[in-house]
Amino acid sequence: MTKINGLISFCMMLFAFACTKTDTASPAPETIPLVTAAGAPDGPVVTKTIGVNGGAITSTDGNISITIPAGALADNQEITIQPVVNKLPAAYGNAYRLTPHEIKFLKPVTIRFRYNEDSIKNTVPEFLGIAYQDQTGKWFNAAEAALDKEHRTLSVSATHFSDWGFFPYFYIDPSEALVDPGAQFDLRVMATVPEDYGDIPQPDGSPLMQPYQPGSEYFGAWNYVGGGSLEGQGNKAHYQAPNAVPTINPEAVSVAVKMKRKGQFLLVSNITIRTEFHIVYMQVDETEVHTGGLDYPSRLWIYGSFGEDPGKSKRTVKINNVAVIVAFWTPGVIACDIPTLGPSSSGMVEVVSGKTSAQKLLNEWLVDMYYNKVESPGGALTKKVNLVLRFRGDAEGFFKQGQVPMVDETNLNKNCAGIIDMSAGSYTSHTTMDGCGDYTVTWDAIHELRVDRKKNTEAGGLSGSVVNKPGGFDIKIRFIAEDVLMSHRKFVDCHSGGSNNHVPEAIEIQGFHETIIPLRFSQSDAKAFIKAGEMPLQTGTGVASGLYFDVTDYVPANFTTRLYWGEARPKYE
Repeated sequence: MTKINGLISFCMMLFAFACTKTDTASPAPETIPLVTAAGAPDGPVVTKTIGVNGGAITSTDGNISITIPAGALADNQEITIQPVVNKLPAAYGNAYRLTPHEIKFLKPVTIRFRYNEDSIKNTVPEFLGIAYQDQTGKWFNAAEAALDKEHRTLSVSATHFSDWGFFPYFYIDPSEALVDPGAQFDLRVMATVPEDYGDIPQPDGSPLMQPYQPGSEYFGAWNYVGGGSLEGQGNKAHYQAPNAVPTINPEAVSVAVKMKRKGQFLLVSNITIRTEFHIVYMQVDETEVHTGGLDYPSRLWIYGSFGEDPGKSKRTVKINNVAVIVAFWTPGVIACDIPTLGPSSSGMVEVVSGKTSAQKLLNEWLVDMYYNKVESPGGALTKKVNLVLRFRGDAEGFFKQGQVPMVDETNLNKNCAGIIDMSAGSYTSHTTMDGCGDYTVTWDAIHELRVDRKKNTEAGGLSGSVVNKPGGFDIKIRFIAEDVLMSHRKFVDCHSGGSNNHVPEAIEIQGFHETIIPLRFSQSDAKAFIKAGEMPLQTGTGVASGLYFDVTDYVPANFTTRLYWGEARPKYE
């Protein structure tokens, strides 16, 4: 198998001399404070109770930790870290929701982020800051972050909680690119700090800016050594790739950022010229098509560098040594029609053109996801669904600059299903206020009822969408099974009479419809597994139809809705 080499990373270079602004200043750029919506949950929650003696808590991915000193809390307090979608510019991984938001610590706590060199290729460690978001959506610089380059951490002291993340003060765009020989594109430098940024880092509480191109006077020379050409001045440059694959690949383009403090700082973009033949990334469109002259169960998109189509007799695409139909072939993208199940639905993909070939693993994962909705105290009445979800994809790499995804999102795989398996249950509540009496709800058992997947355009059943992400999949799910639960609702009046009704009910995934559910790979590797995870637990989500409680007896914490999934090993390990 041909292994795609990772892009060469370049470290920041520091020189022991001071730099000052040039005499010529460009027009002042427009700077706008950054305001965004709060990020949606994007990973498993960690909760820990910490008391007056202090303690520490770390996210499950290990990328953020909080150290609370003794005396910072007056009493025991439940502390929670929830990963959320990062809304910061040029974001690195997740942001994190630290709760409770209203807490005020008696002593500063330490919030520490961990970074890795691969994730900050668009900047340098000295240009990293930590920010927090207030309740109105505004982002602010935190106090000066302590940089530990040896352990690759950023730390800051704080007395409050909110949504937190780390970001670059300056970055180069793009930080890396994958282009054909002879291709051209523009590079630029972006800033997220106020225009007069002589003090780095910014003071605590200063606003973070929408990314903008700062004045040209803050930049030194652009540098490039290679077979192509570069024309750079100020905050932008134009690059033209060499007409043939260079000996040193990727090539490096750099620009110096001038600061009022000592040192020169280089921002580097790594540009890879496509070689004659290789696969970069693969994506499966699970949406079957049987219309408009097209007829295929699913489609595999293969991105890379393949040259012109040599003709049907001189090229093949095989999966596990089984030839599949090539729908079309272009120098950068190949589309193949593939089955949804069977030996050629996943496995080693081999693309052959004449005497040249490339291989890459198209893996698959089977995720067991569980939905439990407790509708009576003690859980005797609990709606349960086991979602069996199949995914196919490429866990090694992702789209590069210059590649255009052919599919923004796709349906769930046709072989996904929801399995309803619930034992019989019963619960009786007694009320003394309005409607005095005993209310009993009994559910009949449901044994291994399968609800098949449907396309998003079809009603009912299990449906959903899948979006390929750099580290896994983002999915949205809809599920409804009409009239599958037989519910018996009996009422005995405190004085006389009553009723007994038999009502069929639907089972749905309430509370999580159209919610982004993040499935994440364990690492960037062809044989990565999907990590176990859980959505935030929902409480007070409603009681079984037919049950009633006196106000004093109703406890919202007894009624929960939970969605979680187990670890999924890849089919090909």
